[in-house]
Amino acid sequence: MAGSKLNPNAKEWNPAVDSREEDRSLYMTFSNGFPLSEFQIHRFFMARGFGAYLQKIDIHQPRDIAYPLFGKITFAYSCVPLFILNGQEQVKFCIDGRTVWCKKYNRRANNVA
Repeated sequence: MAGSKLNPNAKEWNPAVDSREEDRSLYMTFSNGFPLSEFQIHRFFMARGFGAYLQKIDIHQPRDIAYPLFGKITFAYSCVPLFILNGQEQVKFCIDGRTVWCKKYNRRANNVA
């Protein structure tokens, strides 16, 4: 490696750690007030081959409403949400007879005060 400008002591690049969580996440909304559990969402993505890439499922529990309206799914790699969206702004899934809309997670646009 004579003449190389690479740092031999640099840590190895890991796309799961080195990409921002927002880039690895999907924002989901539950239609018609019919929320899903983390288990139902996990099972759905497992059945479609994305389960190994799932890192976290966060379902927002509001104080003033009896049921959640939205959540966030975080994957290990930023390419997974892009693959799921397949070039669309948002996609619609039917999970256990309930409609779920997913779109790219945008921290500012999806932030609820």
